[in-house]
Amino acid sequence: MNNHEQLAELIGYVSIACWIVVFSPQFYENYTRKNTDGVSVSFLMLWIFGDIFSLLGAVLENLMLTVCAKTLILLSLSIPIYLKLLLAVYYLLADSLLMGQVLYYRYAYSQTRGMFGWLLYKQDSNEATFEATTSTTSSPYSPASKPDDCNESTSLLNSPSADHSHSPTALNHKQSDQTRWIVRLFLLLSALFWLVLLLGSAIFFFWPWAKEKVDLDQWHLLPQSLGWASAILYCCSRIPQIMHNFKNESVDGLSLPMFVFSVLGNLTYCASIFLKSTSRTYLLINFPWLVGSGGTLFFDFTVS
Repeated sequence: MNNHEQLAELIGYVSIACWIVVFSPQFYENYTRKNTDGVSVSFLMLWIFGDIFSLLGAVLENLMLTVCAKTLILLSLSIPIYLKLLLAVYYLLADSLLMGQVLYYRYAYSQTRGMFGWLLYKQDSNEATFEATTSTTSSPYSPASKPDDCNESTSLLNSPSADHSHSPTALNHKQSDQTRWIVRLFLLLSALFWLVLLLGSAIFFFWPWAKEKVDLDQWHLLPQSLGWASAILYCCSRIPQIMHNFKNESVDGLSLPMFVFSVLGNLTYCASIFLKSTSRTYLLINFPWLVGSGGTLFFDFTVS
């Protein structure tokens, strides 16, 4: 093993460490807030399916397995196969637990609190009614509102000169238009980014005058298709969260350390692949997982 391979293995372990702790900050954030309204359920669902497709693609590729980007990926780390499988199961389990926590606080926990709140309110109402009916001291006089004041308030509310441009409805409509415009611009820039990436990669891998030709015999359709499916799911998973943030005009409820660990895990994974080898065939086989990890960096910076 040369120096580059040793460095690639070291960075690969750093990537594994990042993915082991990636969800811990969000678990803690949800627990302390007892609220998960800041997290998009669609974001987590796409992330989980991305893990599943990535795992299946890596296993079917039947290369040296490792862990990366939340599941088993292609890289040669010298760790026992049972440990790799345990780590893969751990990542999927962590995804599922986070989804379960989000659904619990959003539905079951809120309904439980609502039921207890209703019972307390009912109890307070009954006590207040009992006190009112049993009270022996009550004033025979009650303050009455002045008709002139009511007429004056009504005339002011119905005045045609009232400014409705700053009404809550108008402001919400304006904010919705701005949110839609920003999201459309972001999606357009994302599409251009992917177009440039794919065109540049096609030129790199299949340049007819390149000294090194790609060995397509090592390229397998089914695992590569699963790898590309996972890459698309990983990148698309951020879009619902970005739209959710724009809609709420806030990132409250999202843990910044979770995205920091995600960025570090993806960066170290991509670095470990390039340090391992820059062979066109090797990079082409790993390309879906490179895109799945590297492509999410742009979206992670936008989310956070």
